[in-house]
Amino acid sequence: MNGNGWWILAGIVILAAGIEFVRQVRKRRGNSRVARLSDFSKKRGVLRQSRSFCKRKVPAKELSFYARHGKAIGVCKACRPQAERQALLRL
Repeated sequence: MNGNGWWILAGIVILAAGIEFVRQVRKRRGNSRVARLSDFSKKRGVLRQSRSFCKRKVPAKELSFYARHGKAIGVCKACRPQAERQALLRL
């Protein structure tokens, strides 16, 4: 190769390296915005939610949800008869 051939080859290599560098930076930046759910569940332990009728906090697994005036409300076992008396629809 003559002198010009080396410059063209060097330019192509530098261009390819620059494109790959930009792709890696964008890839890393995009991944940093993604949160793994497993990280949060281990740190917080049991997620507790407030009940709509009695306002006490219980684990989310123990709540039943009913529809009232277009909104979902959480009801515990103790408040469930009260929700059923009001003829709320279970979700």
